[in-house]
Formats: sequence, C-alpha cells, structure tokens
Amino acid sequence: MADNSLIYPTGTNPTTLSGADQPGVVEPSTAAPQILFPDSQGSRRLSMYNYYELLFLGQHYDAFNMQISSGEYNRAYSKLRYVMVNFAGLISKIVADMLFSEQLTVTAQNQSQQDQIEKIWQENSMDIQCYESALSNSYEGDALFKVRVGKRHPNDQENTVIIEDVTPKIYFPVINPFNTRDKPLKDVLAWVFQQGNKRYLRKEIHEPGWIYNEVYEMDGNVVKGQVGLEVLGIPDILPAEETGIDDSLIIHIPNWKVGNRTFGLSDYFDLDSLFFGINNRMTKIDNILDKHSDPILMVPEGILDENGRVKKGNRLSVIEIKEGEDKKPEYIVWDASLENAFKEIEKMVEFIYMVGEVSPDVLGLGTGVSDSGRALKFKLMRTIAKVARKKLYYYRGIREALYVAQKLAVVQGVKIDGKSLTGEIERPDLRFADGLPIDDSEQIDTEQKAIDAGITSTKDSMIRVYHVDEATADKKLAEIKAEGAVPMPVSGIGGPSPDPKPMIDPKTGKPMMDPKTGKPMMTPGKGKATPPAGA
Repeated sequence: MADNSLIYPTGTNPTTLSGADQPGVVEPSTAAPQILFPDSQGSRRLSMYNYYELLFLGQHYDAFNMQISSGEYNRAYSKLRYVMVNFAGLISKIVADMLFSEQLTVTAQNQSQQDQIEKIWQENSMDIQCYESALSNSYEGDALFKVRVGKRHPNDQENTVIIEDVTPKIYFPVINPFNTRDKPLKDVLAWVFQQGNKRYLRKEIHEPGWIYNEVYEMDGNVVKGQVGLEVLGIPDILPAEETGIDDSLIIHIPNWKVGNRTFGLSDYFDLDSLFFGINNRMTKIDNILDKHSDPILMVPEGILDENGRVKKGNRLSVIEIKEGEDKKPEYIVWDASLENAFKEIEKMVEFIYMVGEVSPDVLGLGTGVSDSGRALKFKLMRTIAKVARKKLYYYRGIREALYVAQKLAVVQGVKIDGKSLTGEIERPDLRFADGLPIDDSEQIDTEQKAIDAGITSTKDSMIRVYHVDEATADKKLAEIKAEGAVPMPVSGIGGPSPDPKPMIDPKTGKPMMDPKTGKPMMTPGKGKATPPAGA
C-alpha cells in the first residue's frame, strides 16, 4: 500500500471545496452530461464552514458581510468603526479546554496492548490533535480523522501508521438516502487544485479494503473527463490500492447532530444573531460617544465670517446664532441616554450564556462563591452536559481511529517505535477528565468513605485520585505496604528461639541501629528478648 497522504502536486495552488449534505459526490459514469462540483448543497455547506470560521477568528465584519446583502451592509457600517466582542471564539475554547486540556486516559485489556496503543498515541501527538480538532469541530460542526501508512518525516527510512486530523471541507461521503445512520457507502475525499492554467479535481475514494485514486479535468466548476494520475507528479501512486482491512480509514466525528442529518451542527448555528446584535449595539454606542466627545460651541452672530449665515466652523467646531436669540456662548451637547442600550446588551449576553449552555461560573463571573467542587459542578451543570454530549461522539471516533491504526499496522507490516505489533487487536477504553479544577481534599475524603464502606478498593481509589494505570497503582501500593512493615521485637515465650541476629531494615537492606546506643538492634533469642548489643 502506497503512502496515501493528502499530497498536492508540486507547484500547484490547491483549493478546498465543499460537498453536499446529501447524497455526496456524484459519479461521472451515472451523472448528467454536466456535473458541477460542488453542487448547490455542497456550496452551502462550504459557505457555512467559512462563515463560522470567520466568527471563531473574530473577523465578524467579514462574516456578517457574507450573510447580509453587501450593499445594504456596507451602507450601514462603511462609515462606522466596527466593534465586536468575540463570544464565538470564547465558547469554542471553553468546550475544547474542558474536553482535552487534561490528559485523556487510554486503557487496554493487557499490558502489551496498552504499550502499543500508548506508542501510537504519543507518536501521533493525539493529545494536541484532539484539542485542535475540538476547536474546529465546535465552529464547523464536523471533524475528520484519517488513518494511513507512510513516512512521518521525508527523511525517515521506514513507514509507520499515521493518524491525522483532516479538514471536513474535502469530505464527500456517499450516503444511503433512506438511512443516514448507515455507514457511508463510500468515504470520498475530493478537492480542486490548479496546475499551470488548468484546474483538476482530485478524488480519493475509500471503500472497504480499497482506496481508489482519480483525477478529473475541470472547466470552472464543471467536471470534465478523467485524466491519468501522472498529472499529479507523485511517484508510486496507483489507481487502486489494497488496504488489507475491511474498515474505512476515514473517521467522521460530528460536533452533534440529529438523526436525519449526515453532517454535524456548529455551536454557533443558533447564536449568530445574538453575536450580531451585541456587535451592532457596541458599534453604535462607541461611535455615538466619539461623535459627541467634541461638542460644537454656539457663539453670537458675526464672530465667524462676513457672510452672516449659520454654519459649522470647520476648525473651531462652532456655529453662530442670529441676533435676538440667546447670545450666551455654550456647547451643544446631547443626552445620549445609553442606559437602555447597555441593558439590552446585558440581556443579550444572558441569552448567549443560556442558549450557548455556557455558565458564567466557568469564566469566574458567577455570583457567590463555590465552597466545594461539588457545588461548582451544580453551577456548571448545563456546560458539563454540553461537553458530555461532545464526548459521546469523540469516544466512538477516537476508539475507532486507534483500532483501525492497529489493524493497518499489523496487515501492512509497519512498526510502531521500531517494534511490530503483537497480540490481539482491540478497541481501547477511554476515560475523559471533566476539565474542572480538582478539589483534592474533597476527592480524597470521598474515596476514603468509599473504602471504609467496602464498596471500592484502595487500588481503584488511587487510580481515580491520581489518574495512574493499574501497574503504577500496584507499584505504589507495594511501596506503601513495605513502608508499614517495620518489624518489632517480640518475646520468645512458648519455646526456644534462634540465636539473636541483627534486625534488617526492609527498605535499605541494612541492619537497623538503636538511636540511643548507635548499636545494631538484635532479634530475640533463647526464649527471651535480647537487648541491643553492648547495652
């Protein structure tokens, strides 16, 4: 199997395109004479991806300009200094932090399998990839992992198994239109690249056991005839490549969705009107305050010039009033009465917290003080539920990616950290941290009560409190037991005893010394206790 990385031909200018929510990429052999890529539904999906990405990055002016008629939007805001508050980016960072800022615990049934999975995890920097995936998944609504075999670095001598986060903008699954819950009939990655003056459509089609590589010539957005793979300029690429496993190498992880959809929903899809409202109010308030920070001065007639007309002084910011009016010089000021505007902003912020399921306490803005971790969890109930919803999808997706990576490594004969995988392949178990501050005292107290009640073991409590694996917990328990096993002198009542011998410290393996005399402490002998030597 060749290295099926998403490689663009040398010197090209790749362009990502969207795909339709239903039914995916249309095969040229069965399509109408003119095939558009993307189709109308695909264009809308790509447009929403770009729109939500601009919101996340804080480029709200450009984002809303996409959704509103450009002429109308520009007339309203072209002469104003635009002010925005990036609640969108804040929401995505909060959920990503609570999902993956703490280490994810991955466990297998046996130690050898555990070691292999940990090597795959570490070599692919999955902790960082998962965090970055959670950020983009929050605003785009979809995340994608691809498993492949190839060289991690160009100078590597051997291939390895690679798990990589791939943009969903090039994902076009072929879905059964009568059951969106079925696995895709085909997982298709497709994107447009330009080579010289020509545009081409590159397709990578994943089916059980196979990957098909195809290239088509493009005329604008119209797909023309298929061309040879040599146009890619990539050595060793074949029209069909056998993977050796029946599992797809593409793992789709929606942010969250409903049953009649293939693609997920963004965290912003029901919040963008509130983002717009807050930005609009802040922009208007900011510009109003600037406009009236330099008020105009009214002065008696005749002071400005010989024309005798009421006008604004360009340099002095003054106007003159006609004779007979109040001649007292004074500034023209405007009572802005912005109190209602700020009240509206406060209410919209409350709605963002409510609809976005983000508690103010997660930002440290809540009322009162949480006396314990348990109290804080009650205050963050909706935010915790929002993150738990995302965990449902990531739990399945990450397990599948690690499982497919192991199978692919075994079938393709590649090594992980220089070693071949052995033993039975399994889907590991995952344990997510809650992403909240840990109250160690409260947690230890809870575990102690569980041990005293006989409903848990000390080892299981240690694993939960210190987030260690079973092997580490067993080692720690053995050390604790050894520290408590200090032998004490006993009388020899009941029969003869062996000759006295120096007592040995179990930790150091050396004789134990009497602190008063500095002499070795001796075991009892001949039926009675023996004092320290030299006493």
